[in-house]
Amino acid sequence: MTVISPLTGSTEVVLESRLLPKQIISQYKTQFGVDVSGYFKGLKTVDIYRCKTSGLRFYYPFNLAGDGQFYADLARVYKGYYSVWKWEHEKVNGLILSEQKVLEIGCGRGYFLEKLKEKKAQATGLDFNPDAVEYGKTHDLNIVDETITAHAQKQAGTYDMVCAFQLFEHVNEVGDFLKDSIACLKKGGLLAIGVPNNDCYIFKEDPYHTLNVPPHHMLLWAPDSLRYVAQLFDLELIEVAVQPSVSVNKSTAYLLWLKKQFRDSAVVNLLHLTTRFLVKRLPVFTQGPTVVAVYRKK
Repeated sequence: MTVISPLTGSTEVVLESRLLPKQIISQYKTQFGVDVSGYFKGLKTVDIYRCKTSGLRFYYPFNLAGDGQFYADLARVYKGYYSVWKWEHEKVNGLILSEQKVLEIGCGRGYFLEKLKEKKAQATGLDFNPDAVEYGKTHDLNIVDETITAHAQKQAGTYDMVCAFQLFEHVNEVGDFLKDSIACLKKGGLLAIGVPNNDCYIFKEDPYHTLNVPPHHMLLWAPDSLRYVAQLFDLELIEVAVQPSVSVNKSTAYLLWLKKQFRDSAVVNLLHLTTRFLVKRLPVFTQGPTVVAVYRKK
């Protein structure tokens, strides 16, 4: 068996750890009422590899990625799954100038595209969900059912900004995906990627975090692996920005820390409940769960 990095295509990868499919299946069922057992048939472990060159960590085998039905089921039971406005939206929105041409990959119902109307931006979104495309038609949003590969063939060198939010952690063929995304940019155009920050305490200390394992996530990005993208594709790195941790992030991280120190118990839960207000005010667990990288095409 030869395992290759989904970012670089290199075989210079190392096995870091293994997860038990039984626990992953149980957590999806308990927390979301979603049956994911079909993705793990015949598997004894879900492996986590690290690309030695880029530092990107990823799940293996690659065929664990969720399909359209999985995401439909998840969105149905988790009403907050598609947020209207996020920290990374605000971060990237500030980089877009009036009347620029913008492409959002995986735009959903186009909440970000809708906001760009204020800047009179010429915005296009790509999404496979037919409901999203139909929604765009009735809300004056240009949402197209098309792959980034097909779009790049027709719209090479077109956009001032190409962006994607909470998408690149789901993509196995991420090297090709990035190449096509960059091809859509004009020279000097910006590529902005928002992904989960796997350097934050919540993800580092909870390898079974339900929405950070397959079939939901396949790649485990962190600031260093995002920095390597600039080197790999000869881009100028403008910024890697980590979301500041908010109260709920600190509370979750603190509970994980307590369980690590004292094991999971009713006493731990009581201690967390009675002292978390103090932790929320301290300069601890400062990294939030999202990181945004911005690059310029040379």
